[in-house]
Amino acid sequence: MQQSHPPISGRTRLYGLFADPVDHLQVPGVLNALLAQRGIDAVVVPLHVTAEHFTATVAGMRHLRNFAGYAVSMPHKGMAARLCDELMPNARACGVVNVIRVAPDGRWIGETLDGIGMVKALQTQRTLDANTRVLLVGAGGVGRAIAVALALAGVGSLVIANRTQAKAEDVADTVRRAAPTCAVEAGSAVDPSAFDIVINATSLGLNGQGPLPVEVSRVSGTALVAEVVMVPELTPLLQAAQTRGLGIIRGREMLTHQVEAIMDFLGMTT
Repeated sequence: MQQSHPPISGRTRLYGLFADPVDHLQVPGVLNALLAQRGIDAVVVPLHVTAEHFTATVAGMRHLRNFAGYAVSMPHKGMAARLCDELMPNARACGVVNVIRVAPDGRWIGETLDGIGMVKALQTQRTLDANTRVLLVGAGGVGRAIAVALALAGVGSLVIANRTQAKAEDVADTVRRAAPTCAVEAGSAVDPSAFDIVINATSLGLNGQGPLPVEVSRVSGTALVAEVVMVPELTPLLQAAQTRGLGIIRGREMLTHQVEAIMDFLGMTT
């Protein structure tokens, strides 16, 4: 039986999610269901604000004393980072935030947890250390966040493959600045056979469409294959990996761990 949310009162902690638009957002529903299930007197409210009014909105929101924090979605992640008083390591490296904690003194502390969600999902099956070799396909915003999070988590070797070489090089430079001890390279086409973990951070496989991001037949028989795409749950890449008997990480697992990381960062656990 689903547990109902406690009645909203003046003691209820409020959290917001900045976005434009907001009608497609799934995170508020997921978070509110978890808060109700755990009996926590807090609620997450979608906050629809356009990019042109975002700075002014943030200035006003700082005066609200019962908002404990915010999630941030597109198109506000970059501007939100610039408006925070302090950035945590992943956000500082990537230049974007997707979550903001309001400190007791009123400061806004930002972090980006997209990559951390993937790291935590991977760690359920593998230890990430200096011997771990990772191939990351995709150099967009999610790819950048995952690359930084992997490097900060201690992987020893990271290769970023992207159709546009310059974008891969840009992400590689970001990683080098964030984690100088991680050996990182960039390329447009990479043989996947030499890696312990292969991650798709592109939209290939969305709705079951598009070519495979890597040649699965060449992936090592001991490798773990991970995916950011959530629909379908088993993308063509994961289906091919599963057929070969490889370990897989679904996109939904990344989201689940990211949601838990959001709750921890925002203090939604009690």
